[in-house]
Amino acid sequence: MGDGRVIVVGAGFSGLTCALAVEAAGGRSLVLEARDRVGGRTLSRPLPGGGWLDLGAQWIGPTQDRMYALVAAYGLETFPSPATGAPTLVLDGVPVAGPPAGLAGLLDTLDALAAGVDPVAPWRAAGAAEWDRTTLGGWLAATAPDPVTARYAGRLLAGGLLAASPAEVSLLQMLFYLRSGGGVGSLLGMAGGAQQDRIVGGPAALAQRMADALPPGRLRLAAPVDAIAQDATGVRVLAGGQAHHGDAVVVAVAPALAGRIRYDPPLPALRDGLSQRMPMGAAVKVHARYPEPFWRADGRSGVATTDTGPLTETVDNSLPGSPGGVLTAFSYGAQARALRRLSDGARRAALRDALAALFGPAAAEPVDLVEYDWSADPWTRGCFCGMVSPGSWCDYGPELRAPVGRVHWAGTETATRWSGYLEGAVTAGERAAAEALGSLDRPGSKENLRCVS
Repeated sequence: MGDGRVIVVGAGFSGLTCALAVEAAGGRSLVLEARDRVGGRTLSRPLPGGGWLDLGAQWIGPTQDRMYALVAAYGLETFPSPATGAPTLVLDGVPVAGPPAGLAGLLDTLDALAAGVDPVAPWRAAGAAEWDRTTLGGWLAATAPDPVTARYAGRLLAGGLLAASPAEVSLLQMLFYLRSGGGVGSLLGMAGGAQQDRIVGGPAALAQRMADALPPGRLRLAAPVDAIAQDATGVRVLAGGQAHHGDAVVVAVAPALAGRIRYDPPLPALRDGLSQRMPMGAAVKVHARYPEPFWRADGRSGVATTDTGPLTETVDNSLPGSPGGVLTAFSYGAQARALRRLSDGARRAALRDALAALFGPAAAEPVDLVEYDWSADPWTRGCFCGMVSPGSWCDYGPELRAPVGRVHWAGTETATRWSGYLEGAVTAGERAAAEALGSLDRPGSKENLRCVS
């Protein structure tokens, strides 16, 4: 590959992977990151007495081979998520022993439909046009055997996978996501699924080691990119009042944020339209810390799901060998937005009450509730990821990865396998690096290039 300079926008897992791949291929990288840290949508907070909380992305699982390889390459280890004990399920406000009778068939139907979707080009599926204009909520209402099953499945899928409400997600978006991640069982599973393992120290520790592996001077923090210009001679990227010149640029942030950058010449109408139709999800992730994991004494795993109330699910996030217990709870979509409208005191009271409804009075007395609002983070504006809005995949999906001249696109949203996950971020970064350098290797591509240090 060529020795051109590739400027990378964003120092999350996709941007860091891209820069490292450029360097490994003999090119030169420059990573511009708006935050004062690396890691993107990963962030860890140390705990008193040892241990940490993962405030953002935290899990990896089977078939996420690039993430496991990176963990090993940078001298870190993984440990399994706690999975001992019985899950808790509350439907229509009542604890039940198992999921609704019609749920398994409903999920099997979704998996079967997803098998007909090519994650590289979802818009080419035989039913794409209809699935694109049908919301997941509408499909569930027409297909599920009863309203409780429809409501529970909607919160589990649209919420648990895309941090959205079922009315905000197209059926095609859900089928793409299922196909990308290996199906319902893979995506929702703990042991054997996407939530199987965690990284010692958290993914943020891995991101920092990746950043440290870059050659000196290749990373600039607190450098938000304001504008990208390109012409026959190269690219000019303005960040924090300073101009940087290179041969190509990889934008490794979510499409909603990429659309806020000024481009000269302006992006094509369809590409700009895509960025307007890929909003970030809305989630509240809260860690409730207790003196001990009290739920285990009752033979419960700490995994809970429900179709009512502000919380959709919880997991046991306690660390092996560390004192105390941690229940991590999630609220999604409309429920998450309703929580954000409350005062801090009212929101925290609502969270304690919701935990008590799942695990009893002891859950209402955590020693601490730790939150991080990714929607308020100006360089993230939501989580878990961006999603194509209903009615938009067929018209705008082809622009998702298509370069615009010297501008290339990375980020987990552009991945075709494990889209929305750290694994997808890594593979997207590798693809974009090869694409950017490969474009410079084409015959006649370098005659008019310049690179200003």
